[in-house]
Amino acid sequence: MVALLWLAFVGPETCRPCHPAQYSSQYASHHARALRPIGETPVGDLLREKALAERSGIEFGYAPEPAGLSVRIKRGQREISTLLEWAFGAGAQAVTPVGRYRGRWYEHRISWYEAPRQAARTIGHPADPSATPEQALGLPQSAETIFRCFHCHATGVREGPDLSAMRPGVTCERCHGPGSDHAAQPSRTNIRGLSRLPARESVQMCAECHRAPIAPSAAPEVNDPVSIRFQPVSLLASRCFQRSGALSCVTCHDPHQDARHDPSFYTPKCRACHSSAQATKRCPRAPDQDCVPCHMERRSPLPFLTFTDHRIRVLGARR
Repeated sequence: MVALLWLAFVGPETCRPCHPAQYSSQYASHHARALRPIGETPVGDLLREKALAERSGIEFGYAPEPAGLSVRIKRGQREISTLLEWAFGAGAQAVTPVGRYRGRWYEHRISWYEAPRQAARTIGHPADPSATPEQALGLPQSAETIFRCFHCHATGVREGPDLSAMRPGVTCERCHGPGSDHAAQPSRTNIRGLSRLPARESVQMCAECHRAPIAPSAAPEVNDPVSIRFQPVSLLASRCFQRSGALSCVTCHDPHQDARHDPSFYTPKCRACHSSAQATKRCPRAPDQDCVPCHMERRSPLPFLTFTDHRIRVLGARR
């Protein structure tokens, strides 16, 4: 049964004739570029622009190869080399190379960050200088972890990870499910319709990749400044979500498009629950104006990365 499900993936091109608008906008989105062969990205050229080294004496060298980007890591007389195959991330904030060394998957120690336009240590990697070329290569990943990485950044990934049927990037069937039955006989009953999900289920669907709290009452995690990276963690803890019974990710975001960064776009979304009269009476700073800059601040809890706080906080209160 599982094998049949995997065979039922038909690809976004099959969805295009009936859903041209959604296909066009999604094809150009960050989701669609969440994973790419590293040779199809500018990452190699960017990493080669400036020689990289650690104060321990580690030196990095990169060169293009037909199957990816080779990396040579040297300290003194010791040197290792391997192939970086995949670029994780659309490049809006960062791109992290991933490859294999001696049969094991590695997340590379060096990522490219878009805001400062520079290479730097990958988030979550040790801050201390690498003592060996192997440490400088990056962090080895278990089969379970690397499967989750590919499963969230691509479509059609099997456990293992088995990438034989994979389509890089988040495409239609990563969220809607295998589409062969729907393509043969379109019906609302043979495809996953996310717009019809209850609010909590809808958020949990997005949280498959954008991450839910480890536990329903994970207060330490929710209050960790770094949790702003994981929008469902903050949204599920917000008073707006808990009291509305209707607020979900798709209330404000079209999943086929990148998130908008114009605050005025979101004000009507807030007004759906908070009337203009309420906003005018209760807002001490900018009544009847943009809500997002104050109630959903943008913060940088990690070097070079900026996120929007989905906790939807009340002014003057950190809750």
